[in-house]
Amino acid sequence: MIRRWLPDARAVRESRALRWLGPLIERPWLWRFTRGGVAAGLAAGMFFGLLLPFAQSLFSGALAILLRANLPAAVLATFVSNPLTTPGIVVAGYYVGTLSLGMPFSPPADGLPWGERIAAMGTPLFAGLLIMASTAALLTYAGVLLAWRISALLRLARRVKGAA
Repeated sequence: MIRRWLPDARAVRESRALRWLGPLIERPWLWRFTRGGVAAGLAAGMFFGLLLPFAQSLFSGALAILLRANLPAAVLATFVSNPLTTPGIVVAGYYVGTLSLGMPFSPPADGLPWGERIAAMGTPLFAGLLIMASTAALLTYAGVLLAWRISALLRLARRVKGAA
C-alpha cells in the first residue's frame, strides 16, 4: 500500500531540491523497499517535516543517504507539513515549547506579520518543534516496524491457512 504513494526514482532524481546530489541518489539501497529502510526514511522525513519550515526534502534526503534509508519515503514524509498543516504545527510547537520550558503560553500579538510572529516565538517554538519532531520520528519508526511485522504475520497466517 505504501509503495503506491512513493515517488519513483526518476521523479526524485529530477527534483530541484535533490538534483544536486547527482550520483549519490543512484545508489540501489536508496530505492529498496525494505522494512528498516522504509521505517528510517519515513522517520527522517517526519523529523525534518516538522522541524524545518524550508528545505525539508533536502535535509531528509541527505539523512536518508547517510542512514541508507529509503529515499522516496524520506521525501514523501516531509509533506506532513504543508500550507494547511503548518499553522497548527507552529502553534502546537510553541505550546509544547512553553510547557517544556515552564513559560507561560502567550502567543505574539495578532497585528504582526506572520514572519515576525514566528520570530517572536523564538526559543519556545524551536524547543517545541524539536520535541515534536523527535517524538514523531521515533513513533513513526516504531509504528512502521510494528505495522510491517503485523502485515507479515497476517500474510503468513493466510498462507498457512490456505495450505491446510
